[in-house]
Amino acid sequence: MTEYIPRRGDHLYVWRKIRTYQHHGIVVSKEDIINYLSPGLIPTYLEDLMIVEQNLNGLAIVTLKQFRCEHPFNYIHDISYAKYKTDPMDYYLNRSGTCYLTDRLSQDIIVKNALFIYNDKNQRDIWKSYSLVIKNCEQFAFICSTSVDYVLGEQVLMACNGVKCFFINGMYNATKFTFQIIRQLSGEFISGVPLDTIIKGNGLAALTAFTLEGLILSIRLFIYYYYEEDRSKNLARKCAITPEDYIQEMIQSGFGSLSAFGMSIAGIMVGSTFFISSISPMVCSIFFGFIGYIAARWLTGLIIIKIRKKFSSNDKQINIAFINPPGDDHDRIEFI
Repeated sequence: MTEYIPRRGDHLYVWRKIRTYQHHGIVVSKEDIINYLSPGLIPTYLEDLMIVEQNLNGLAIVTLKQFRCEHPFNYIHDISYAKYKTDPMDYYLNRSGTCYLTDRLSQDIIVKNALFIYNDKNQRDIWKSYSLVIKNCEQFAFICSTSVDYVLGEQVLMACNGVKCFFINGMYNATKFTFQIIRQLSGEFISGVPLDTIIKGNGLAALTAFTLEGLILSIRLFIYYYYEEDRSKNLARKCAITPEDYIQEMIQSGFGSLSAFGMSIAGIMVGSTFFISSISPMVCSIFFGFIGYIAARWLTGLIIIKIRKKFSSNDKQINIAFINPPGDDHDRIEFI
């Protein structure tokens, strides 16, 4: 166990499945449970600190050890706490779900929010259905900590980014060059592949990647302007994007695709020089292109965030709250 000691009102998380995703919960005390819950909902076994969580079976109150335990091997994970009102640079560098730009509420309100949801039968029924997008353990802990609805969790963002990066830097490049490179390199060295073919092929892949991402971002920008009455909700759902973020994403996409183009060519050269297999240039091209794209986006993002932060005239945190939360009309959570 780490040196961190859980405190009442903390938003905790533990890693699952070799750090592929996180499980989240809210820390409450024994006294809180006794004071705020109906007698029939109080667990038979109570420790000084307990965890209110949401899982595949709905809401539950578990011990710290149960929260840290991962089945079926009963492995006990270390615990961490989610940081709120973090610096934009730290937020960009860290995994989603470990920190947030939003400010958190006081410990008392966070605890009351968690137990209010747990104590209400309608809310327990709502949270029985686990949804990776709009009703998951991270969203539950975030709502309790901020009273702001939060939609896309860490698992979803990780999957979306992985699919996007794999497609634009891997699948298209692989499809374009698989037959060509295997055929030409089966009996000859890389010098047998014309340089203009390599440049045109990689340039086409990079341009397609940039065009695809630009199209998606443009659709999100259109949603931002067209559905003005639902703007806050669409922004929180990641369906829309602000003009400032649109410009940033387009710049990052351009530099990322340009870097992927150059690194893919470098990968072909490395694969043909240091490896004997005929498919090595293709594999190295995909790998180098992927690394080049990620590195360029990351570095460009850091620079843009620094510039935006420096020239921003308003340092106040803007919290995005739903006018109408996702789901059914009676899904609204009204805290006391």
